[in-house]
Amino acid sequence: MFPREGAAECLDTVSFDTLFCEGFTNGDPFFNNQFTFAVPFGGQIFQQDGEFQDDFVDWRLRGEYDVTPDNLLYALVANGHKSGGFNDNLGDNGVAPTYGTERVVLYEIGSKNEFDIGGRRAYLNGSFFYNDYTDQVFTGLLSVATAIETAVGVLGQDIPIPPGTNTDLVVSFSFNAADSEIYGAQIEGGLELPGDINFDFTALWLEASIKDAEDIPDFRFQPDVDSGNAVFRPIAGNRLPRTPRWQLNGKLSQAIDLPTGQLDWVASLGYRSSQFHTIFNSLEFDANNNGTPVTGGRLLDQIDGYFTLDIGAGWTIDDEGKYRLEIYGNNVTNSQEEAAIIITQFDNTRFFIRPRTYGARIRARF
Repeated sequence: MFPREGAAECLDTVSFDTLFCEGFTNGDPFFNNQFTFAVPFGGQIFQQDGEFQDDFVDWRLRGEYDVTPDNLLYALVANGHKSGGFNDNLGDNGVAPTYGTERVVLYEIGSKNEFDIGGRRAYLNGSFFYNDYTDQVFTGLLSVATAIETAVGVLGQDIPIPPGTNTDLVVSFSFNAADSEIYGAQIEGGLELPGDINFDFTALWLEASIKDAEDIPDFRFQPDVDSGNAVFRPIAGNRLPRTPRWQLNGKLSQAIDLPTGQLDWVASLGYRSSQFHTIFNSLEFDANNNGTPVTGGRLLDQIDGYFTLDIGAGWTIDDEGKYRLEIYGNNVTNSQEEAAIIITQFDNTRFFIRPRTYGARIRARF
């Protein structure tokens, strides 16, 4: 796209190592220092050459004591890893900084139980858990200069940069920055109600926060655009993103046998309490970084708690289950809450959960 007269003539004089030429960008703020071609011009796109190697063993230990045939106690210890890797090369023929392997150790105790209530079967399970999360990785868009500072200060790596590298270029950069803890309790249960109606529920209480961390770059701000705010900020003590404190689910269901086939239905109600969507937990500040909110709410990433209701019903026409009709309604209350939030120095972009959706399905097996 060349909206200015003479642009094509200017391109005829541009070599593959030159992005702009005099007369092509002068007086045009759109093209000036912002127009990029989708070809590898020198100083912008580098050949990637990195290496990372690690060895680890995942293991799991579980012990169980059967109090009765319908009641048991258990204890569990397990660990897991997510391999580290390497970032983009910083500069042409530059080094690709590496980030280490993440590690989680899980401790859990619980009980599983089945019993009768008035001659009806019921179950109730409960557990307490603790996750020790070390070397947690964060990823953000950083300038090469900030990536170097992060590699040195957070990763402890000395990164030589080839002469002539544009340190204002922006790269996606991953780094280990935090040790976190995730703990809570979960209860799940169910009961057979009159009329062959089944009631099932789960309740989860969750605490998830950073217990120890380095200060990290505020990657809500792109450093080549707003370097004054793309600074290092503390995150120790912050709550991990997308970890509501309470998650509750309840379900009613029933299956009714017919002379031929079966009718069934289900209704499921869910609740999620408020949660943050970035590790900065809605931190706002002024030009002096003293925490005074002056951004008009653009940095807010907390969403309120909300309920959702899903319903469905089906009719299996024949005893063999070859033919079935279904109707359904998802998010019947039409809750409009955010599933994800992207915050930049310009905007606060939100992606919402699925709106109210309903329909019907026909299934046939041959």
